[in-house]
Amino acid sequence: MINKTINQKPTKHILSIYLILALNSFFIGFSHVGEHSIQNKFWKIQDDTKTIEANYIYLKDQQVFLRDEKTSSIINIPLTDFSMEDQLLILKQNELSEKINLNKSEKYHLEITEVKRYSKNKALILLLFSAFLLFSIIFYFGFQKTRKIALISFFCSSFLLVLIACSSDEDQIPNEIITTTPTPSIEPASNNTSTDTSSTDTSSSNNSQTTVGSGIDTIISYFEKFSGVSINSDNEYFYINSYSWPEHGMGVGISSWQEQVAIPQNYTGDNSWRIPLNPVMADNPVDTSVNLFRGAIAIAVNGIPIFNAVNNRGVNAFEAGELDNWGGHFGKGDDYHYHLIPTHLEETVGTEQPLAYALDGYPVYGYTNETLDDAFGRYDESGNYQYRAKTIAPYYMPFVMGEINVIDDEISPQPSQNPIRPSDSFKPVSGANVTGFSQTGVNAFSFEYTVEGVKYYVNYNWDENCKFTFTYVDENGGTTNLPHNGSLSDDSTQNSETFINTSACIDVDYLSGSYNISSDDSSSNLSEVSTGFSATSDKSDFTLTSVAINSEGEILDSFKCEEKINGIEKSIPIAWSNVPDGTGSIAISIHGFPNANETNSYLTLWDINPSVTEILYGEANNGEWFMGPNKDGGKISYSSPCSPSGGISTYYMTIYSLSETPSSLPKENSLSINYNTLVDSLSEVTIIDQVVLEYTSSSN
Repeated sequence: MINKTINQKPTKHILSIYLILALNSFFIGFSHVGEHSIQNKFWKIQDDTKTIEANYIYLKDQQVFLRDEKTSSIINIPLTDFSMEDQLLILKQNELSEKINLNKSEKYHLEITEVKRYSKNKALILLLFSAFLLFSIIFYFGFQKTRKIALISFFCSSFLLVLIACSSDEDQIPNEIITTTPTPSIEPASNNTSTDTSSTDTSSSNNSQTTVGSGIDTIISYFEKFSGVSINSDNEYFYINSYSWPEHGMGVGISSWQEQVAIPQNYTGDNSWRIPLNPVMADNPVDTSVNLFRGAIAIAVNGIPIFNAVNNRGVNAFEAGELDNWGGHFGKGDDYHYHLIPTHLEETVGTEQPLAYALDGYPVYGYTNETLDDAFGRYDESGNYQYRAKTIAPYYMPFVMGEINVIDDEISPQPSQNPIRPSDSFKPVSGANVTGFSQTGVNAFSFEYTVEGVKYYVNYNWDENCKFTFTYVDENGGTTNLPHNGSLSDDSTQNSETFINTSACIDVDYLSGSYNISSDDSSSNLSEVSTGFSATSDKSDFTLTSVAINSEGEILDSFKCEEKINGIEKSIPIAWSNVPDGTGSIAISIHGFPNANETNSYLTLWDINPSVTEILYGEANNGEWFMGPNKDGGKISYSSPCSPSGGISTYYMTIYSLSETPSSLPKENSLSINYNTLVDSLSEVTIIDQVVLEYTSSSN
């Protein structure tokens, strides 16, 4: 009896241990199917550069669903509103989720191989063996005669249960969707000689020739959705004419900056992009990990070139922090170009539409779950080849599959750029983060970056004579040591430089998503370019304009609630023209009437020379004139509209053409001169003419 008891206990313990292990393996297996969310992350939003702290839930119909843990509320935001970095993170997470939930009947094969999941078939098998375990235990304890068989059954079932539960369940690629595209071979092209990567004589080539669409009209339809882009063609090629000036933001999000800014490029006429209408597969595809570090390899449908994902230093530009929230940055020619496929353009062109054309002639599409070849490409149902974007490095086109001609490590021919500043000495600015880009006037822009908490600006513009002026300042109005690229011109001050380039002074407009362009090669002209909101005198052509105000007379959101730096706000851009003859001095006022008995002064300027025709964004404090206080009366500054409490406010911008400066006005900045004192002083002189521009501001 004693021996029997002693012999039973180890058996029971063994059974208990195996039962726990088996059940533990079973439930652990199913736990893999649970939520794999990105917890408590600050998400970056492109257009207004704000961030949202929330947990990622899922992606559906290009809408990203997030949970705000502080309020427990669910919010959804379009995928294209996120920064490019966050878009890639979201898409990777979505691929992971789809991989987890994919079963064997699905034909998609994703490349996230480290993820293990359980199919329905496996679950059924696990349940079956679990049932065997249960019956083994029942028979062991309930029927003494069958204990030996039950014990054997228990151990076998336990072993098989653990083995199956711990195994991976990888999908197999269905035979019907396996591509027949040959694996590209690695054939580094020469960097110092003219190299034709394959026979360019398509008439004698044995390679298949593939048309990229239904004809030139179809191709044109992809590009015509974007301003400043046009297409023409002949029997062999179609030609993309553009100015490399996007309709979206630029620069914001770059954390590794090398002093470049945005200048439009004249890629038109003889200097346009050339794309084969009937591309041909190459015998030796070109490996972009070791080739084509110079120039573009594709052109987006908005006319922006797309360069190799690997920069000219052999570094992945995206992973190095060199790209903005839209996957682009500025080159040595001060040109804007992408280093990622601009998948955000799907918001304009739609899904499953070409986002770009490679210079070999094959179209480039967005992300897909379809099986891709080594070049991140596939054949569509009609047998036409297409490249695809991927969420893994190098993100697109590891190989150029079509026939191309390579000279000096770039696809040839391609358009030349029109650099403004010498670029030989451009250097990275240590610790710089690009935080803003805005238009401050006609063909005038301000580029903002931050280093160690201090804001710096590259303010630049060009005039009708193609004279480019660059001014480098910090947030306190001080000068910087930028640029590193050479000596300053003879006619400039210490922190500015000028250049003449008659090929690059294209008229562009970039404000709040609007985009207009004019050049000698375009059908438009300067008078057709939207330059803001204007008012003209009743008795002359004296005109007052601000590009910060839209055609409806509403100030743009980007000019509301300006940040105070040492109590000073950036002033609104103002321009005027047709100053009346006999004008000896100009004065400007911006004011409002919050109620019948109160007047607020937002900007007061006097003793402006009649030769001055504009005040650039943020420059009211820096001119050779005198200035009054902000609305609060405590600082010599401008006050921007800022009405968070609701409602619509009306403002009056007035410019005065005066015979001379009133003698009662001081010859210095003064806190005592506001709208009322300015108006009182005008009785001392002759008002030759005046213009009032009335505009509104709604609450944020």
